[in-house]
Amino acid sequence: MTRNQKLKILLMTVIIAVLVFGTNFILCRQLNSESDIKRVENFYELEENSLDMILIGASTSYTNYSAPLAWKEYGYTSYSLGTNMAPMGLAKSMLIEARKTQNPKVFVIDINGILYNDEQESREGGLRLWIDNMKSSQNKTNTIKELVPEKDQLSYHIPFLKYHSNWPRFFECVKASINDLLEKDNDYLAASGMEGNTRVVSQKDYVDIKQFREESPMYDLSGKHLKDLLEYCKKENLKNVMFTNMPRYYSKKMLPERGRNNSAKALIKEYGYECLDMDEFVNEIGLDPNTDFYNPNHLNIYGQKKMTYYLGNLLNNRYQLAEGKRDEKISKRYDKEVDGYKRVYEWADKQAKEGKKVRYEYELVKRILEDGKDK
Repeated sequence: MTRNQKLKILLMTVIIAVLVFGTNFILCRQLNSESDIKRVENFYELEENSLDMILIGASTSYTNYSAPLAWKEYGYTSYSLGTNMAPMGLAKSMLIEARKTQNPKVFVIDINGILYNDEQESREGGLRLWIDNMKSSQNKTNTIKELVPEKDQLSYHIPFLKYHSNWPRFFECVKASINDLLEKDNDYLAASGMEGNTRVVSQKDYVDIKQFREESPMYDLSGKHLKDLLEYCKKENLKNVMFTNMPRYYSKKMLPERGRNNSAKALIKEYGYECLDMDEFVNEIGLDPNTDFYNPNHLNIYGQKKMTYYLGNLLNNRYQLAEGKRDEKISKRYDKEVDGYKRVYEWADKQAKEGKKVRYEYELVKRILEDGKDK
């Protein structure tokens, strides 16, 4: 083989590699899930050991709590590491991943995932929002092995096998890819992941569950995954972990969910950990079923504010989160995060008062952060 032939083969190999990796980068996109992607990607952008508290969970971890507001009110740094529909099985993976770069005074793990049945616990959409956006590591490999059916595991290791169907939306993928390459706004690592709804829904048929102590069996998979998480915490001798159950407004048909929560809390207690049940502190938090929820399971931005005040104050007092020296760079960034939160809050408040029911997530939040108004 001549030198020119070798060069041609080498050049062709390089071109093919560029095309393969380029196509993979462009097409492997979770379109319409930008907020979840940003919450995961932005976590990796945080300064090492910069967080005093990390809240892990599903959608209630970011709709019910605001890290920028907690900084403004109590002076501690925090982050909501959560994705939509995250099953209970992902909590251990998130905790392991977070511990690689952060050593907060407390991890708070929301047990919302315990309410998912076996089908929901294994649904692809909920798993991929976390797994596909993780960095490659042994933890990612283990997460796939533990939670994904064997027949589907290859597509998690090689995402193109899943996302090749994005070809009809190629130009949307190109736009998202360009944004990924060009838009690196480290001023709003927490605020850009805000997500919620301006709906203000009056909750009907409310049942007071403070005295409801009945326990219902947990679903097989979510119950197993909660136990696996607790075993991991015990094995690692983690003292800086607590659990929480975010507040809901219950109707009679939701009482079985409450029973599963009671079973989960009992198991957590058996392992020597605390579960702070926010359902029992609705009055103390000041939550109003007519103004603070956009559905029975999620707070709107008014409820989020009250919840952040209550939880932030409790955690700060218990764990002295705000104590210690602050890096000036991190403090300045969180001050900007507060400005971002204010912009989104003011926008959402205006929409709600005008009776508009608008879901706000990354693209809309990004525009609000840029100029304070929806264009």
